[in-house]
Amino acid sequence: MDGTEMVEILGGDDLKEIMRLTGQADDSPKERVGLPRLGINYDQESDDGEPLTRGNWKMMVDGRNVYAKEVTIQPLMRRFEYSVWDSEMNDGRGGFAAKSVQTDSLRASFPDSSGGNKCGRLSRDEEESLDEGDPRVLLSRSVVCNQVIYGKISGDFEDSAGNPVKLDKLPFVAYFKKSGFKPIADFIGSLSNQSKLMCQCRVLLRTHKNKRGSVIYWTPVPTLVDTVPLDSDDKDLMIKFEETINGHNQMILKEHGEASKKQLADEDYDLAADFKDANAA
Repeated sequence: MDGTEMVEILGGDDLKEIMRLTGQADDSPKERVGLPRLGINYDQESDDGEPLTRGNWKMMVDGRNVYAKEVTIQPLMRRFEYSVWDSEMNDGRGGFAAKSVQTDSLRASFPDSSGGNKCGRLSRDEEESLDEGDPRVLLSRSVVCNQVIYGKISGDFEDSAGNPVKLDKLPFVAYFKKSGFKPIADFIGSLSNQSKLMCQCRVLLRTHKNKRGSVIYWTPVPTLVDTVPLDSDDKDLMIKFEETINGHNQMILKEHGEASKKQLADEDYDLAADFKDANAA
């Protein structure tokens, strides 16, 4: 940047440009802001030994878990994300071995933190073209496709001791995967068929108990309550959600680039080693 351009920026009223020029702006990728995450409770008791009802909804709010049989949500945004969980990471506490960017379509590309796409998830045709014991097949079957819902949640909750906790339009995020993926996808599809905007719908969420052999699990049951117009708070919240998603994606893309460079370096090393062995022979 030359002196003339600098003078023009400093003499203007574009605060973002001035902050960038002076180094006040921080353009580095930011991790996603922590939002309360809605999920289904599978614990029989709390850390304090209090009995819990499996199949209820569960959220961490103000440092404690709260539970409710049913909740009302307003789903403002939906994204998709692939991930792989490794239960042996972090000294047995588990962690994500890889996560992809979040996009608004399953047809999109999903660069991931391991330097690949979709965390290694293959199509059915790709899996069938490989041997059953191929490591790529085993990895593919461990990959989960998440349907990520950002929105507002309301409901009458209780903590593990039975103390009431009322939530009213609290921003939240939920990851619906595996058996929970289709009920939510089908419900949103039905809204589209009715020409209803998801972001204007208030939805009652209950759960349904299922049993397959000896395995018991719960799935979400969404029911449309009514529709409401978007207000200015909703629009502001949607902008914040988009910023959160962009921050997540920037972080993943940075890790993707670093992992890709390492893979190329490893491949170059292997080629050099093969070349050396060939010359020695």
